[in-house]
Amino acid sequence: MSKEEVEKAVNARKADGSPLEYGLNWQLDNFLSNIKSGIPTDDRFIDDYLKKMAHHTTVLRQWLDTFVSQYGSSEHAQPYITRVNDAFAAYEANVGSKMTNIEIDKYIKARRADGSVLEYGLKYELDQLASSLKSGVPSDSRYVDDYLKKVTGLNSRLIQWLEGFKERYASNPYAHATIAQVETALAEYKSFMQEKMAKVNIDKHVLLKKSEGGILENSLKWHLEKINNGIKSGIPKDSRYVDDYLTMMKTQANLLTQWLEDFKSKYGEVEYAHQFINQVEEALASYKKEIGAGMVNVEIDKFIAARRADGSILEYGLKYELEQMTNGLKSGVPSDDRYVDDYLKKMTGLNSRLSQWIEEFKSKYGAESHAQPTIEQVETSLADYRKFMKEKMTKVNIDKHVNAKRAEGSILEYSLKWHLEKLNNGIKAGIPKDSRFVDEYLNMMKTQSSLLIQWLEDFKAKYGDVDYAQQFINQVEEALTHYKKDIGSALINVEIDKFIDARRADGSILEYGLKYELEQMANGLKSGVPSDDRFVDDYLKKMTGLNSRLAQWLEDFKAKYGGESHAQDTIVNVENALAEYKTFTKE
Repeated sequence: MSKEEVEKAVNARKADGSPLEYGLNWQLDNFLSNIKSGIPTDDRFIDDYLKKMAHHTTVLRQWLDTFVSQYGSSEHAQPYITRVNDAFAAYEANVGSKMTNIEIDKYIKARRADGSVLEYGLKYELDQLASSLKSGVPSDSRYVDDYLKKVTGLNSRLIQWLEGFKERYASNPYAHATIAQVETALAEYKSFMQEKMAKVNIDKHVLLKKSEGGILENSLKWHLEKINNGIKSGIPKDSRYVDDYLTMMKTQANLLTQWLEDFKSKYGEVEYAHQFINQVEEALASYKKEIGAGMVNVEIDKFIAARRADGSILEYGLKYELEQMTNGLKSGVPSDDRYVDDYLKKMTGLNSRLSQWIEEFKSKYGAESHAQPTIEQVETSLADYRKFMKEKMTKVNIDKHVNAKRAEGSILEYSLKWHLEKLNNGIKAGIPKDSRFVDEYLNMMKTQSSLLIQWLEDFKAKYGDVDYAQQFINQVEEALTHYKKDIGSALINVEIDKFIDARRADGSILEYGLKYELEQMANGLKSGVPSDDRFVDDYLKKMTGLNSRLAQWLEDFKAKYGGESHAQDTIVNVENALAEYKTFTKE
């Protein structure tokens, strides 16, 4: 590039299309003057100063990137590039390195009105926490709740504030003193709560009722008495009262288990809390030993006998379903085809329900000895069903699968025979000589092959190891092999030719197809850069656009057809055109 062109870019103003208001020299002088003046000492003017400097760096970076891309290889451009980079270095040394410290100070002083989680800034919150810890818990119980609410709120806000502060500035040494200060305050709060407040909180927790935010309906003492009295009385002899008793005991045990987990997570390390923990653990251990086993056996028997009206998946309980399965296997598949579908529907339904039922039963009671005979009985019945289906029903299912249509749940629109004839007749006929019918033919053949591939995958997954199924598998595989051999390669060649000829109206990135773009590129390279400067920009815009579109088109073309021999000449032609353009731009 000439010296005049470089200086023209350097002196260009915003009115000329430059990002710089009055040219490079003015922008740099203004930028360096602000660097020299430094960050204002008065906080009121810092934000305006930083905004101004951010604007300078943005427009200068934008200008420099464009300038380097256009004139970076010119020796006339180097002094200007160096001046801008030197200005950036001066900015970083004098302003950029101090901006983080300013941000840290603003973050520390920020109030809620500024977007902080702290009401009046960090200093105020730390002072409030320190004075509250120093004064201690009020001796008058009327004020204890308000006191606790205040100090826990302070602790919560400081934790949240510290997380955000450390996430932003933990690696900055300037922030370390503040981090240490807040962590010390939080550690003092934790120590205070453990030493002074543990007993107060534990006594409140033990007496807490659900209406006051607790887990237990009444106090801990009330629930312990309820479960211990139930253990002492035992399971009622009269079956009419067993359900109510077991429900009550299970409810008490669940509530106490939840309460204990919560209590231990909060006070498990406090010695004063151990007396309450021991009371609950002893009650739950007694419940499990005295009541748990008997309760589980009762639950198992109820689950086995349960009907759909009771919430079971089985209509009339397990015994009825097993009898239906046994009778169905014994009678076998009806000889009359009119009844085969109903028979299969009934048997697969029984199998499905029993499989689902046993899965749920085992997940709940699989480890219980009382459940083992039932598990064995159901699994034996399901194994008999699987054996029966494999031996007796496979041929029936294969024939149904082969003849099934889409309306009956098949992948194929019609029977397998129909689709095979459709594909084989198409292979035999070959690609039409008349180009008007080629697309329709190829779409039809592609659709048929795709449907048969899907059908075959599904069929092999279900019946691939069955001898009777091999004849159908072979028929489909032979047809697909012929299709791939006789039609597949021709189909790809047609696709390649269509891709090459495609215009933007057809979805291509090229306006009028590849041939037109290559001719435009060749003509542009042949004519060269216009001698009249008025036409240079339009010429460059046109040539870079052609290069960009051809490069993008080639990348897509190679991704789709790079391995096809029919595509190689086109790839070479486009690559040669792009190489000539690259050589041209260098020269």
